[in-house]
This record gives sequence, structure tokens and C-alpha cells, in this order.
Amino acid sequence: MPRFENEGFNPEKRNRNRDIDRTVPEEENFYGYNPIDLNFNNRQKNENVVQDNQRRESGINPCDDFSHPYVNDIEPPQRFRSETVNDFFGYQSPQKPEQNKVDRHKKTHKNRPDKPPKKKGKLPRLSVGKSILVFILVLVLIIVGSVSVAMGRINYNEKQENKFVATDSLESSAMVKNILLLGVDARTGENAEQTRSDTMMLVSLDMKHHCIKMVSFLRDTWVYIPALEDEQRLNAACSSGGYQGVVDAIEYNFGIDIDGYAVVDFEMFKVLVDSLGGVEVDVTEAEAKEVTGHPYRYDHVTLDSGKYKLSGEQALAYCRIRKIDTDFVRTERQRTVMSAILTSAKHSSPFRLYNMAYKSAPYIETDMSKGELMSFVMQAAFCITGDMHQTMVPFEGSWDYATIRGNSVISINTEENKQMLTDYIYNKSSDDIKAEENTNE
Repeated sequence: MPRFENEGFNPEKRNRNRDIDRTVPEEENFYGYNPIDLNFNNRQKNENVVQDNQRRESGINPCDDFSHPYVNDIEPPQRFRSETVNDFFGYQSPQKPEQNKVDRHKKTHKNRPDKPPKKKGKLPRLSVGKSILVFILVLVLIIVGSVSVAMGRINYNEKQENKFVATDSLESSAMVKNILLLGVDARTGENAEQTRSDTMMLVSLDMKHHCIKMVSFLRDTWVYIPALEDEQRLNAACSSGGYQGVVDAIEYNFGIDIDGYAVVDFEMFKVLVDSLGGVEVDVTEAEAKEVTGHPYRYDHVTLDSGKYKLSGEQALAYCRIRKIDTDFVRTERQRTVMSAILTSAKHSSPFRLYNMAYKSAPYIETDMSKGELMSFVMQAAFCITGDMHQTMVPFEGSWDYATIRGNSVISINTEENKQMLTDYIYNKSSDDIKAEENTNE
């Protein structure tokens, strides 16, 4: 027994509902529609009557087209016709009979006699300029959507205010974004925020001068650490105050506003470089010998001297070299690799960049929101087409090696470095920096 009948379904009610659904009430029958007849035999029989009625209702005299279906070799009208695009885009609301007495092919355009009649049934064509704008808009939406997916994989921390210094006392500009990049040397099982920051690099997007500036802070720089309420090496700020403790220390000592931080670990660094297909670096013979000759220290990585593409593991080992020279040279190697990454990204396809962002995202930790990150990405896309510059703190001529409390450290003139850093980030253009570099050479 059918399911409907088990539920008390009444077939007679269904028939009545069908007639009601397909009948237009007289007071709403504006266009003289008749109920749909599903009896095709009956429709064929009364075909001519239906066609005549339709023509009469639309205000068209059937004699205007033909007086007999076979006069002048005109084919008889087809009984059924498939819909075309003209049926949809050429449709016009029915008009009153008296308005249809004018021949539609001889209509004139009031006050515009030179304008030809519009062609019906065709889609509007966009101009070349509008087509390009539409394409760019679609492309931007795709890129932003893709970046949003990658950003969903990042680890976000709550932003904290620097309670040791007033925000309005820090140097800032709407045309400059400062992000502190922290590389933490945390081993398996260690809490990254309780370890000393291995790399502290400020990445500044200078939209006023259309360039990117990178500033490395040396780990052994002797400064005041607000979280400790005492002087100590700069890299001790992380173990005492976490990531925010490093931001607080740099803002407190050097007077610049930091918009946020991003923390990366060793694994993320390797994924970042490999997703770009490697980075090109000029390796010296001493650097190659140091890495290859100490397999335990550098995870069995081998390097050859010369200029070639490094894999993620090779680039990481290159950045970690510290035994053959000073920390000044070590931070210079780190900035060299960062410049190579930015250069490679500049010439990469959008698909490769998305792949890089998607794979690297889970290894990033930041106190910036998704909106702030999106703004940072858009600004970086603008600045990356310009020059890239790099320097370090302390600046040349503003420091000395010293032994303090039994520690070999770098003693600096804090006020002098504060002024030089502010000038470098906010005031100097690419041409100014290049002129200084040429003078020093």
C-alpha cells in the first residue's frame, strides 16, 4: 500500500489542489492567461485558436505577418520551440494594446534621431577599462581569500600593552609598520617563552620611502630589562618576560613603537625556504668548512663554498654559524638569508606564495590579529617592489666590548643608538642609505 494512503492521503483532494494551483483568480488575471492544459491531444486540436488568441491579446494583427500559413513559402509556425537567450534577456513587460500600434521596427528616439535602435536579446558589453578592473577585483578577492585560509592556521596570542613606557612617548608613523621577528632557539620539550631569543630582527615597512628595512639587535647588547628591573643581555628579556618582554625592552631602550611580534622556530624556517624552492646565498670556504666539519652541531648538514641555492636545512645551518667569527657577522648572515627569501618571494608566482604561507603558518606565533596581519601583507606587497636595506644595533662607533659582572658583553651608548635607529627607520630614504653605504666602502 502506498505511503501516502497509509497516512490518510486523499487523492481527490490532490486533484482539487492541482486545479486550484494552476488556475489564476479572475481578479489577478491581468494578461488573460488560461489554465495550463496538459492534454496534448486537445492542445493540438485547438492549436490555431490558441495562437490567434495570443496574437490578439498582445495587440498584433496576425495578418501583418501572413494571411495564410503557406503563402510566400513561409514555413508554418512550430508547435514547440526551445528557449534561447533572447527569451530571457530580450523580455519586456506586456504593454497596453494602444501602445503597441506603433511598428516596433520603425520606432523613433525622441530628441535623439541619430541614435540607432537598441538591439534586443544581447548582454551588455563592458569597456576594456571596466573589464580590467573587474579582473583585478576578482584576482584580489581570490588572493585575499587564499591568504585568509593560511592565516587561520597561525597561532594567535592576546596583545599586551607595554606597562613600562607610555605609548605616546614612542616614535611612530602611519607610513611605517614595525614588526619584531623573533627566532627562538627552543629545543624539544622546552618552553619557547622561557628560553633566550636567538634572533631579534625588526622588519620595518617604510611606505613613505617605498622600501623595507631590517635591523638586527645583537644578543649580547647590555641594556636595561624592564621585566627584570635590572640590566642584563638583551636576549635575556625573553626568558624573564616572554615574547612581550623583548618588545618591552626594545621599546624602553630605543624609543620606537613596535606594532607586533612574530615568533618562528627552526622547523618553520626550513619549511619557509623549501616552499620557495630554496634561496641563493654566497657561502665562503670558512662557512662551508664549519658546517660540514661539525655534523652533530649542524644536524649532519653539508655545505659547499660558492654561490648556489640552499635548501631549508642548509639555510638554517648557515644562519646558526657562530664559532668562526663574531655575533655581528652572524646576524649579517641571518639578514642575508632574509633578503634572499624576500627576493625569491618577489619573483614567485601567487600559487607558490600561497603554498609558502599555508605550509609555514602553523609554525608562526603572533600577537597581531588577522586584520592587522592582512594589512601588513598588503603593505609588504607594496614595499617589496622597492629596495631592501639592513643594519644592526648597536650602530658602528656607538659600542665597546666590556666585561660586566663577569660577563663578556657589548656596552653601548643607549641614547646615541636611540637617535640613530629612529633616524634610520623613519627619516632616511633608500638614496640616503645607499649614499652612506658607498661612503663606508
